[in-house]
Amino acid sequence: MESKETKKPYKPKKVETETPKFQHVKILDCNLPVNRVIFECWHCQQGLLCEVETLTTDLTEVSCPTCSKTAIRLSASKVLSTTPIPSPWQS
Repeated sequence: MESKETKKPYKPKKVETETPKFQHVKILDCNLPVNRVIFECWHCQQGLLCEVETLTTDLTEVSCPTCSKTAIRLSASKVLSTTPIPSPWQS
Protein backbone atom coordinates (compact mmCIF):
# COMPACT_ATOMS: atom_id res chain seq x y z
CA MET A 1 0.00 0.00 0.00
CA GLU A 2 1.49 3.31 -1.08
CA SER A 3 0.91 6.45 0.89
CA LYS A 4 0.62 9.65 -1.05
CA GLU A 5 1.97 12.68 0.72
CA THR A 6 0.34 15.94 -0.16
CA LYS A 7 2.56 18.97 0.04
CA LYS A 8 1.15 22.39 0.60
CA PRO A 9 2.19 25.01 -1.94
CA TYR A 10 4.85 27.48 -0.85
CA LYS A 11 3.48 30.77 0.45
CA PRO A 12 5.90 33.61 1.08
CA LYS A 13 5.49 35.36 4.40
CA LYS A 14 3.57 38.60 4.21
CA VAL A 15 5.58 41.68 5.06
CA GLU A 16 3.53 44.12 7.05
CA THR A 17 3.78 47.48 5.35
CA GLU A 18 1.03 49.04 7.44
CA THR A 19 2.16 50.54 10.73
CA PRO A 20 0.14 49.57 13.80
CA LYS A 21 -2.39 52.17 14.95
CA PHE A 22 -1.43 54.19 18.01
CA GLN A 23 -2.63 57.32 19.78
CA HIS A 24 -0.59 60.36 20.76
CA VAL A 25 -1.16 61.48 24.36
CA LYS A 26 0.57 64.05 26.54
CA ILE A 27 -0.41 64.63 30.19
CA LEU A 28 0.37 68.01 31.77
CA ASP A 29 0.01 69.37 35.31
CA CYS A 30 0.16 65.90 36.89
CA ASN A 31 0.79 67.30 40.37
CA LEU A 32 -2.26 69.62 40.32
CA PRO A 33 -5.89 68.70 41.13
CA VAL A 34 -6.89 69.55 37.54
CA ASN A 35 -4.77 67.83 34.88
CA ARG A 36 -4.56 68.79 31.21
CA VAL A 37 -4.39 66.04 28.61
CA ILE A 38 -3.48 66.72 24.98
CA PHE A 39 -4.26 63.89 22.57
CA GLU A 40 -5.56 62.98 19.13
CA CYS A 41 -9.00 61.44 18.56
CA TRP A 42 -8.63 57.71 17.92
CA HIS A 43 -10.95 57.91 14.89
CA CYS A 44 -10.38 61.25 13.11
CA GLN A 45 -6.98 62.35 14.55
CA GLN A 46 -8.41 65.72 15.61
CA GLY A 47 -6.21 67.34 18.26
CA LEU A 48 -8.01 67.72 21.60
CA LEU A 49 -7.25 69.36 24.93
CA CYS A 50 -9.08 68.00 27.97
CA GLU A 51 -9.10 69.23 31.52
CA VAL A 52 -9.80 66.43 33.96
CA GLU A 53 -10.05 66.07 37.71
CA THR A 54 -7.63 63.72 39.42
CA LEU A 55 -6.51 60.67 37.54
CA THR A 56 -8.03 57.52 39.05
CA THR A 57 -8.47 53.88 38.17
CA ASP A 58 -11.99 54.51 36.80
CA LEU A 59 -12.22 54.84 33.01
CA THR A 60 -14.08 57.85 31.62
CA GLU A 61 -14.94 58.02 27.92
CA VAL A 62 -14.26 61.33 26.17
CA SER A 63 -16.29 62.04 23.02
CA CYS A 64 -14.72 63.89 20.10
CA PRO A 65 -16.60 67.12 19.26
CA THR A 66 -15.63 66.68 15.59
CA CYS A 67 -16.72 63.09 14.82
CA SER A 68 -18.88 62.41 17.95
CA LYS A 69 -17.19 59.05 18.57
CA THR A 70 -15.23 58.02 21.67
CA ALA A 71 -11.92 59.80 21.21
CA ILE A 72 -10.15 58.26 24.21
CA ARG A 73 -10.76 56.53 27.52
CA LEU A 74 -9.03 58.34 30.37
CA SER A 75 -8.44 57.25 33.93
CA ALA A 76 -10.07 60.31 35.44
CA SER A 77 -12.85 60.96 37.91
CA LYS A 78 -14.42 63.78 35.86
CA VAL A 79 -13.88 65.51 32.50
CA LEU A 80 -14.24 69.26 32.98
CA SER A 81 -13.78 70.42 29.38
CA THR A 82 -12.82 69.21 25.91
CA THR A 83 -11.50 71.70 23.36
CA PRO A 84 -10.56 70.96 19.73
CA ILE A 85 -7.06 72.22 18.88
CA PRO A 86 -4.69 71.73 15.94
CA SER A 87 -2.91 68.43 16.47
CA PRO A 88 0.70 68.98 17.60
CA TRP A 89 1.67 65.67 15.94
CA GLN A 90 0.33 66.37 12.44
CA SER A 91 2.61 68.19 10.04
